Amino acid sequence: MFRHGSGAATLHAANYALALNDGEFGDRSTARTPAAGCFLALTEYLPGGDLQPGRGLYAAHRLGLPLDPAALSPRALAHPRPNQAGLQQFATLGGRPFCLYVVTAGDRTHRRRAALHADQVLATLRVEARHP
Repeated sequence: MFRHGSGAATLHAANYALALNDGEFGDRSTARTPAAGCFLALTEYLPGGDLQPGRGLYAAHRLGLPLDPAALSPRALAHPRPNQAGLQQFATLGGRPFCLYVVTAGDRTHRRRAALHADQVLATLRVEARHP
């Protein structure tokens, strides 16, 4: 977990070694995703303006688990790379807006296993309300 400057919290997890000093969506880490690799980022956004917890893009109050391996697509990648697929979900957890970003590498069998790995990690996650 980390935060850049006065930004909100970001969690990175992977089944391979993560790059240090990476961005919120793990550009450096996902550039080195091995075959059968799985990377996930859960990035919090700070409310304000049109971004309101529980509304619009953040209307869901839980992540859509288990992840659907068929939803993994090269079009969902922040930085498209050969042999990679990803997905994004937006939700309000503990009254806080988040984006889940998952990147996998490999064929459909590897993607299915990667989605299971991500599900296992996300099942352990507990997000509490932010206290002033």
